[in-house]
Amino acid sequence: MKNMLKGGALLVAICFVFALAAKADDIHLCAVGSDCSTGSVIAISSGTTSATVSGGNPGLIGEQLFLAILTPLTDKSGNWNDNKTTLWSLLAPPVDCGNNCTYPNLNSAISQESGSGTGISALSFNVTDISEGAWLFSGEYISLPSEPMGTIFMAFTEDANGNLTSVTPWSSSLIVTPEPSSLFMVGGAGLAGLLVLLMKAKA
Repeated sequence: MKNMLKGGALLVAICFVFALAAKADDIHLCAVGSDCSTGSVIAISSGTTSATVSGGNPGLIGEQLFLAILTPLTDKSGNWNDNKTTLWSLLAPPVDCGNNCTYPNLNSAISQESGSGTGISALSFNVTDISEGAWLFSGEYISLPSEPMGTIFMAFTEDANGNLTSVTPWSSSLIVTPEPSSLFMVGGAGLAGLLVLLMKAKA
């Protein structure tokens, strides 16, 4: 009987540990007017200046909040240009990622870029980060810097010792895409050109 009780207590403890681990990445970015349930990196227009940071783990509130900025390059000149190099080692100062160093990797970042519709075939990224101060509450608004098309934003938190405690999954990270009006203008110009060619052909 005692062995059964011990086994049950151990199972509960294991479940508790896994529950904590699952909550360790409980941080999400979203921008007003964006579809934040896409299952992949969230497209935002180039004019977007703010986003919300939310999460369900109260233990993260009060920790230091940062925004990682990944600017794509079509060659290998970016500081993140090797899949064996972690994103966290390139930040200033480097972030102690403990056992969470494998996410994100360069190949997955390139895949998110190529599937976002920016038209950029990235081979590397220039990676920087900015501090947003202490994370005050779930749903807090933060400012987004003006960055070129294709730039990816990821939010992450650190504890008092500078250890990585949470990071947005790709499905809760943001990517700068062209303004809808720009796409409309490009499409309109293309249609106008096609009409001119058709009229000339009929003449």
